[in-house]
Amino acid sequence: MASSTDFERQQETLSVVQALADETHRPFDDVNRMFAETFEKLDSGARIKDYLVVLTSKTVRDELRK
Repeated sequence: MASSTDFERQQETLSVVQALADETHRPFDDVNRMFAETFEKLDSGARIKDYLVVLTSKTVRDELRK
């Protein structure tokens, strides 16, 4: 069962993905897929996970701007 913290984190992630999609004029599904893939890569090697959403957001934003 997901905790309220997990739910809040999911909501935060969806908000970040929507903001990136709006900012870059890309489809939400494309940005969401990219975000999930990038997050998974970063998460697998991270020892400290507090700022993964922020780091993932920056990485995806940089990729979308290319």
